[in-house]
Amino acid sequence: MRRTSRDYSKSLRGAEEMGSGAAPHESPPPPAPAAPRSLFPALLGLGLGQVACSVALFLYFRAQMDPNRISEDDTHCINRIFKLQENADLQDTTLESQDSKLIPDSCKRIKQAFQAAVQKELQHIVRSQHMRAEKAVAEGSWLDMPRRDKPDLQPFAHLTINATDIPAGSHKVSLSSWYHDRGWAKISNMTFSNGKLTVNQDGFYYLYANICFRHHETSGDLPTEYLQLMVYVTKTSIKIPSSHTLMKGGSTKYWSGNSEFHFYSINVGGFFKLRSGEEISIEVSNPSLLDPDQDATYFGAFKVRDID
Repeated sequence: MRRTSRDYSKSLRGAEEMGSGAAPHESPPPPAPAAPRSLFPALLGLGLGQVACSVALFLYFRAQMDPNRISEDDTHCINRIFKLQENADLQDTTLESQDSKLIPDSCKRIKQAFQAAVQKELQHIVRSQHMRAEKAVAEGSWLDMPRRDKPDLQPFAHLTINATDIPAGSHKVSLSSWYHDRGWAKISNMTFSNGKLTVNQDGFYYLYANICFRHHETSGDLPTEYLQLMVYVTKTSIKIPSSHTLMKGGSTKYWSGNSEFHFYSINVGGFFKLRSGEEISIEVSNPSLLDPDQDATYFGAFKVRDID
């Protein structure tokens, strides 16, 4: 099979030269642009593909040689063409000087059809290989670029209340004790310190807080039957010392001392533009009534998108 492919590739060059002799007035195709060094592997594959294509076409034409569909002269001319292609020592003038006198029209027609089919297939291979080479170069260039644009891990935080350090009393206080690495509490690419969640990346963030208040008669008497149960989500800027309430929620509840158990939950959430260095904190009223379970009292944030 290797000998057949090698010999046929030589005879294919002879067939192409015959085509140039049969059509002297046709202008030669424009020269192909020089390939960059990165295309050399692709061109090597192109050469192998051409040889394989030529062999495939040779076998295809032989398989299609149905005597019922072609004339005896056409069969003779095709056999002459194949003999010339199989003999690497014969020149194009052999076919022109001998067969052209016998069946010049049929031979010329079949020869041109064969060359057109081969040329069409080779052009298809060239286009395919060129597109693959350009894609490989483009992908290689992208892979070689420094990964400076690779986004960092998306910032997020979910903090749960530290039940061992909840302030007493009924006044409004800032909650400073939260877990960030225990149970369901997690943090990534954000900082927690002194009860405040610090933003490390500019962006739009979704902030949320869920605060639960509860009381059981075994916990002692309530300070008053009318309770204002509130939560405040506050933003503090370090560069320009100032604080702003971003969200608040709550209600005034009547908890009668005749009831065995009381419960109230507040949930707030929203999107906000935050800058690196800004801090988020939580303030509540009546902190002594907080539910200390991790599924009851928590707050957090996660980055949604960059700032345009």
